[in-house]
This record gives sequence, C-alpha cells and structure tokens, in this order.
Amino acid sequence: MVDDVIRAEEMPLWRRCLIFLAIMAPYVFYSFCWNTENFLRPYVAEALQLSRTQVASFYTLQALGSLLGAIVLSQVADRYSRRNTLVLVSVGFGAAALGSFFVHDFGTALVQRFVMGFFLGGVFGCAVSLYFGLFPPALRGLLAGVVQLTYNGGDALLSWFGRHYDASNWQTVLQIGGIGALCGAVVTLLIVPEDRKLVPWGGAERRPRGARRLVIAELFASGRWRLTGRLALLCGLNFFAFLSFNGWATTYLREERCYSADTIGQVMTALHVGSMVGALCWGLIADRFGRRSNAIGFALAAVFITVYLNVPPSPAIYGVAGFAYGFCMVAMGIWGPYFAELYPEHLRATAASIFNWGRVVSLFGALLTGYVAERFGLKAIMYVGAVTFAAAAALWWSLPETLVVTRSWRQSSGASS
Repeated sequence: MVDDVIRAEEMPLWRRCLIFLAIMAPYVFYSFCWNTENFLRPYVAEALQLSRTQVASFYTLQALGSLLGAIVLSQVADRYSRRNTLVLVSVGFGAAALGSFFVHDFGTALVQRFVMGFFLGGVFGCAVSLYFGLFPPALRGLLAGVVQLTYNGGDALLSWFGRHYDASNWQTVLQIGGIGALCGAVVTLLIVPEDRKLVPWGGAERRPRGARRLVIAELFASGRWRLTGRLALLCGLNFFAFLSFNGWATTYLREERCYSADTIGQVMTALHVGSMVGALCWGLIADRFGRRSNAIGFALAAVFITVYLNVPPSPAIYGVAGFAYGFCMVAMGIWGPYFAELYPEHLRATAASIFNWGRVVSLFGALLTGYVAERFGLKAIMYVGAVTFAAAAALWWSLPETLVVTRSWRQSSGASS
C-alpha cells in the first residue's frame, strides 16, 4: 500500500544498518570533492599561474555556494523529501566536479567551485536528518563518529588518489570524485526508503507534508535566536581554524619543506587516518559523557598545531604530529545529531545545516588567510588556526547539554534481528 508507514523501532537492525551505509555512499565523495579545494591548491596555482590570494578565493566561492545551498536545500528537504533531496544534491555536485574538465583559467575555476559548493552545502543536513531517526539517542554519538570517519575516509581517499597527480592533470582528481558521487546517488535512491513513510525512533507520528511556515524562520522563533547565533559562530570558528591550518598544510609541506607530491600524500594520509580513529573515539565519548565533553578535542587540536610547527623537519615526525592533530580536530563530528537534538523534529535537516551557516564567518576568512600567508608567511596563518580552535573550545563549553541520561550499549541499542 502506497501510504504504508513504518516505525524505526519496528525495522530489523540489519535493514537500519544497510540504510545508514547507503546514506554514507554519497557522503564519502562529498568529502572527497570538498577537500580537493585545499589538497589541489598548490597544483591548481601552478597550472593556472595564480597567487596565494587568488587560489585562496576558491574556498570563498565554494563556501558561498555551500552556504546558499545549505539554506535552500535543507528547507526543501524538511518540507518535501530528505531522501530525494540527498539524491538531487549528489547528482549536482558530481556533475559539477566532472565540469572541472572545462576549467582552464581563474574565472571558470571560480564558477566551478561555486556551483559545486551549492550542491555540497545540502549534503550534511540531508544525511544527518535521514540517519538521526533510525537509532536511539544514546547511539547517536557513535553514529556521528562513523559519519565523521566516513568524511575523513573520503579525505584520505583523496590523498591516496591525489598523490598520483600534479599540476599537469589535476582535473582528473575531481572527475574521480564526480563519478563516485553519481554512483552514490544511485545507491541512495535504491536502498534508502522515502522518509515521509518512516516514523523516527521515539516519534509519535510521521512528519507532516509541506509545512506552511518558512522553515528557517523557526530557528529564530520562541527565543531560539541566541542559541542559533552561537551555533553559527561556533561553526564559523571551526571553518576558519580548519582553513587556516589544513588549507595551507600541503602548501607548507611543498614550499617550506620541498617534499614531493608522493611524500605530501603520505604525510596528509597520516593526518586523515588520525581523524578516522578519532571520529569513533569522540563519538563514544559524546555518548558516555555528553555532547559538550568533546570541546576538549578542540583545545588539544590547538596544542598539536603548535607542536606540528615546531618539530624537526622529518616526514615521519610530521606524520605522527599530523595524526595527533587529526585525531583531535574531529571532536566536532557530534555536531550533526547535537544540533538536531537542540530543536524540534520537523526542523531536523535545517537545524543540522547550521553547520554550514558558519561559512559566513569563513567566507572572507579564506581571503584573509591568503593575505596573512602572503604577507607574514605560512607559519603565521597556521598559528592563527591554533588560536581559533582554542576560542571555539571555550564557546562550545558554554552551550547547553542535550544528553541527560547515559545508557549502556545493551540497554540503548534497541537492536532486533
């Protein structure tokens, strides 16, 4: 029957896990395509003869597109279909990545980054809102950890593939990501059920179709504007810290340490492996000690950036320091479920999309990092990343906690075979 509805609690565990894995299929290439901006930065700059400030502007255009996409596409998802919107955005950013074939100058590169960014901006909110209701609250930190692991796995995949390419064939890297995104869209369409027919875990009824009020307006109603503003600022600090350090890491290793593309790929892979390990650990910590406890990860990330910039110049040592930094920076993986828990169920995709609103802070920040790097050197802007992570840790600790009761794995899994 077309109108048949199923509750998440009634679905067997194997099916819920399969749906979760299908949602992760496009997510891998969301990470892959997004991070080509910083990984390919030195090669694109060489190929197109661009300055550091010009190549940093790619992030600005990609982030602007992502911000607009997050605002528009998350509301489409909440009002109509989160599954179908995820398929749409996967096809969109996959096609935009393939469009890198037509990039031959600064102007076309900016357009390609903006279009790809628009569709990338819709992925996070759709993915979080789809997997959020499949499992009970005390497992959401672990799920968020797996999502973050998937994201960093996509980044590691980029480093692995990217080490075989340089300024002469950098477009191929993006095209690999584009093909993967299109395949992920097909997997999602075939396996993930229509969310309008699913009652989320603990929900009383399925989500009503076509809300009358503008969805985003509800994030500022009923005194919520203070919370929404702090979350957006927190995300902005995270993005600025990330692009201040990660955005220049490959350039630092190439220009300051004169490492080959292969060595850079190996060093960056170590950072991403650390992020993958940290993703699961911080997810378990968030489920056991609460969502705010992960703020310590940002504080430690600030410490390890300082260590990274002061260790002896050895690829092995950079790999270890990068692993430690990567382990700590992914403490924010809990933000998807955390943001959704702070708002009503019908705002789930839009609430999760606040993650991308922080790009308002980082839009011009990307250009600022390029200016600082050009004027004061790469180390200066990377130290700014450490200071920003420390400030974000303090802001995170000021937010409300949502996980009141910590349950054991056996009590909270709700698993049925």
